[in-house]
Amino acid sequence: MNWPPLLLHLRFPSREGFVGLWLPWFLLYPILLALMLIALPFVLVIAIFMVPGGRARPLLMSGPYIWRLLFAMRGLKMDIQTGRRAMLLDFV
Repeated sequence: MNWPPLLLHLRFPSREGFVGLWLPWFLLYPILLALMLIALPFVLVIAIFMVPGGRARPLLMSGPYIWRLLFAMRGLKMDIQTGRRAMLLDFV
């Protein structure tokens, strides 16, 4: 089973070396789930009107697509460097 990332490790340079911040990424999931549940009735009503045109499927599948995207982010490491500035994002 694929688990979503639980922590976000930010690392950016300072004068003494690197500073690391651990952010609890898992605290965003209940908020995201609540927002999806609030939006569900509106999405269903809009989808009913879009069925004759054949455009309801992408709208209905946007929630599961976003959820799957979040689950696939585990292990993602982004090393951002612009000139002298650098930052590392690591989804744990």
